[in-house]
Order: sequence, then C-alpha cells, then structure tokens
Amino acid sequence: MKLMMIRSMAVALLLSGLIGQAFAHGTLIASMPGNGSEVSSPEALTLTFNEPVRLLRLTLVHGAAHEMDIGFEAVTTASAEFSFELPALMSGAHTVNWTIIGPDGHTVSDSFGFTVNPNASGAQMQQHSHGAEHHHH
Repeated sequence: MKLMMIRSMAVALLLSGLIGQAFAHGTLIASMPGNGSEVSSPEALTLTFNEPVRLLRLTLVHGAAHEMDIGFEAVTTASAEFSFELPALMSGAHTVNWTIIGPDGHTVSDSFGFTVNPNASGAQMQQHSHGAEHHHH
C-alpha cells in the first residue's frame, strides 16, 4: 500500500513540474503602451516576448466591444518583438488581446489594457510583471 502512495506522489510531482514548465513559455515581457498606462494616442503598438513566437491573433478593443482594425495578419515567422502602426485612437480604455504559439507548440492567450488621454504623455516601452493571468490551451 505504501509503495502505491509513493508512486502516485512521484507522478503528481512530475506532473506539477511539467505544468510549471508550461507556464514559463511565451510570456509577454514588455509592451508599448504599457499595461495599465495612460498615454496620448500611441503611434504604434509593440509587444515583446521572452522568446521567438508566432503571433496568431491580435485585437485592439476600444471600450467594451469596439474592435479596431489595425491591419493585423497572422505572422508565420517567429519573432520576439512585433510592432504595428496604429490609427489615431479615441480617448478611453483600450484592451489588447493576443494569442501566440511558442517553439514548444503551446498556444498562450492573454490581454492587457491602457487608457488614451490626449493630455497624457507619449507611450513608453514598459515591462510587464509576471503575475498576470495566462491562459494555456
């Protein structure tokens, strides 16, 4: 009976180790505008990842549901940084939703937000903290 318990604990540890590794992949480490920042209308949206990834999906949503056309097309070549020119953005809250696929084949989806205020300063590259929620598929 004891042997069975030890074996199942070993399997549980192995699984938690694998799950822990999966969360390390494809992390957004910086962006412009930064997460939670208040900026005047940014000229570009830049995403920087911790490793070369392929960007499968990118949307910019103003307010609750107004999806903006930023001319995004799925990127087939892996890169650690992606930048897109932006049209003039309206004041208010914006949400960036992204989905990537890393070299390990895991897809990761996440989002971050920023606020456009004409009186605010220009957008800067800003580090992301790693406490953000990540959704793995």
